[in-house]
Amino acid sequence: MVQIAVLESHSIFRHALKLVFENNEKIHIAGDAEYTDALFRILSRTTVDVVLVSINMPDDTSPIEAVRYIRSKYPEVKILALANEGTALIVRAMMKAGISGYIGKRQANRNELETAICDIAAGQQYIGKVDRIQKSRNITW
Repeated sequence: MVQIAVLESHSIFRHALKLVFENNEKIHIAGDAEYTDALFRILSRTTVDVVLVSINMPDDTSPIEAVRYIRSKYPEVKILALANEGTALIVRAMMKAGISGYIGKRQANRNELETAICDIAAGQQYIGKVDRIQKSRNITW
């Protein structure tokens, strides 16, 4: 089972993810956080395979700084960015910092999110469906 932690500023989105994966046999949410310091506490006490990081950070930490910190302290943990449209520059910088993939919040459904998490946990990279079409214009690995 893939253990995940979620860093997301919107409580309703975190709650929705918990409901989506509540009875899932492949994925378990080991912890969720609104702020980066809470995520780092989760990572210090819980074994996590994948961290879902929203690019919209509610505190003073940029998502790029959060990715760099996770990479330096927990190099075995994979990172999936949860992105909104129009965020290509931030996602590109996060890729350089070490994320394993990203998925658009609006396009992602339960099946695609499960696929992305499982693929990333298995060591693969993942680019969301809609974003793949625009890859040549906006994003390069």
